Amino acid sequence: QNMSKSSTPRLLNFSPEGRLYQIEYALDAVKFGSISIGIKNNSGAVILMEKTLESNLTENSEISKLIRFNRFLGCGITGLTSDARFLIEKTFAYLENNYFIFNSMPNTENIAKKIRDLISFSSFGNDQDFITSRPFGIAFLIIGYDNSGINLFSVDPSGEYSLQNICALGGAQKEAIFTIKEGYRKKMTPDETILLAKKTLRSILKKEFDEICIEMGFIDSKKKEFLIKSNKKIKNKLKKQ
Repeated sequence: QNMSKSSTPRLLNFSPEGRLYQIEYALDAVKFGSISIGIKNNSGAVILMEKTLESNLTENSEISKLIRFNRFLGCGITGLTSDARFLIEKTFAYLENNYFIFNSMPNTENIAKKIRDLISFSSFGNDQDFITSRPFGIAFLIIGYDNSGINLFSVDPSGEYSLQNICALGGAQKEAIFTIKEGYRKKMTPDETILLAKKTLRSILKKEFDEICIEMGFIDSKKKEFLIKSNKKIKNKLKKQ
């Protein structure tokens, strides 16, 4: 039986050159997004990123791109914020349903897989509970604590998710990875980890670094809880270094 075009909502067709342009456009949206840096070592995991300032004319002019799903899980987003809102709502619903049915939370990797499925349409048939005509132009850095310890995952619009020790999303990704590699060690204190993330962000933004807002989400190996620190607290902490 032939399937009509109208019954296939996902319009991801190969070009004559063998390219998937919509996936490429979604990845480009991430590249033009704000910079987010993820580092994981023996002391825990941290996400440091720019905090977007929309306008000085509005009262709520700062848009946070860090999300706390629960006590042990959080993420940072880079790309199209409007796309992210939809995916975050779906992820919250997945967590709530999982807890209601199994009385437990899924591990960090399963969350990464779920977001991967949502972001790239890799779920089909009965598992697909929404219809959209394009990939989402958003990428995630996910940190969480479960039975396997503290983990850092990245998810991008191509449908790839991976376990990371260091990661960078958004503009100047290669430069950020290079700077992190220079200073990264498996054994670092939480303060050293934050300082390395800050150094990386400063090396990319240069003079603009002191003018932007930054925010940080982290889980340390002692408390094992996902926390978000405000711009003021981070800068006060970094000035002491």
